[in-house]
Amino acid sequence: MTHTIARLVAAVALLALPLTAFAWDDCKFSAERKGGIDTAGAERVEILARAGDLTVRPAAGSALGAAGRACASHQKFLDQTQLHVQRVGNVIQVHVQTPEDMSGIGVFYAYLDLQVVVPEGLPVEITDSSGDLSVEGVRVVRITDSSGDITARQLLADVEINDSSGDVRVEDAAGAVRVEDSSGDVVIRGAKSVHIPQDSSGDMIIERIADDVTIDRDSSGDVFVSDVGGNVAFIADGSGLVRVTDVKGTVRLP
Repeated sequence: MTHTIARLVAAVALLALPLTAFAWDDCKFSAERKGGIDTAGAERVEILARAGDLTVRPAAGSALGAAGRACASHQKFLDQTQLHVQRVGNVIQVHVQTPEDMSGIGVFYAYLDLQVVVPEGLPVEITDSSGDLSVEGVRVVRITDSSGDITARQLLADVEINDSSGDVRVEDAAGAVRVEDSSGDVVIRGAKSVHIPQDSSGDMIIERIADDVTIDRDSSGDVFVSDVGGNVAFIADGSGLVRVTDVKGTVRLP
């Protein structure tokens, strides 16, 4: 690694990513993890986060930085919890590595709470296994999440969100928002358009949408839709209250 890139890594990790928000009362073994890279010429960023919270924010310039603290119940699990930042062709990858096997007697854990800063013009795809996810002011195009709450604000592009469990909140998205959710509440306030192919359980609140809102199927939970500039199409509903108000176009209800 050249001296220039080394200085870039240090600057991004130390200045852009303060770690004051972390609390480690239950962390027996811990260590800082950090990495960075110049993204000039890259086409997209892939973030693969595993156990632990994830925060993604915009970065100044073309540098991507990632930093956090690994936490584990045993030293060997801490050693196996690593952060990798690399370029593969035109793709920048930020991958968290955690132990594959933690079986045995007792309480075992290993996770990495991670903060990433990304140049705001680069498309970002996020895959997260567990823990809360917070995204703001970046060009996120896809989020796949297994568990934990998702909060996404001031998104710069169309986004697809696939969530297994946990609440989903989207605020002030510049593009279209597509959310497929198994359990948990869905709140979308401010977007170009909204498409919900499937929502299994939990309430939905959809407000301040410039164009159309389409809900293919909602299994259970209340649905509130208001302040829509286009049409509202609600194809199928299982159970729960449905309330639609202040729609400039047509309204289709099940």
